[in-house]
Amino acid sequence: MIRNTVRALIIQDEMLLTIKKERPDVGVYYALPGGAQELDETLEQTLKRECLEELGVDLLDCKLVCVREYISKNHEYSNIMKEVHAVDFIYECNINPISNQLSSSQADVGQIGIEWLPINEILQAITQSNELLKPYKFPRVTEYFIKEYFIDQITEPYRGEIFVS
Repeated sequence: MIRNTVRALIIQDEMLLTIKKERPDVGVYYALPGGAQELDETLEQTLKRECLEELGVDLLDCKLVCVREYISKNHEYSNIMKEVHAVDFIYECNINPISNQLSSSQADVGQIGIEWLPINEILQAITQSNELLKPYKFPRVTEYFIKEYFIDQITEPYRGEIFVS
């Protein structure tokens, strides 16, 4: 089954808002907030609900910047998320100013925190060739998106394996 998912790209003061996760097979890693669309819910409603549940924030405005496809068997965490096929909609979002009041009412599986990460340090981590020296670990598809968005400044309307050169 194919499912729709949404992700929020929330940037303030050169910081990216992330969900901190931990899994026994993977260790600590970071992800963009978001999740799966429910029946009778628009993508925007899904995005607002997920950000409220995972971050405790209300979104002010959002703009779709990228659509990508995720097929779990093609990625490094296939042992965790078997047989997942998702179409992922990534939105640039604004929230109220940075606050210490971030908290999750319904944390994701494996979610251990919420962190603002410095974008310059994320970019250094992404370009670091030695995996052991990276201060921040992201799933490969998220890492590709961050690289395209911040370094290559590409925001393709659709991003799928078939179009990778």
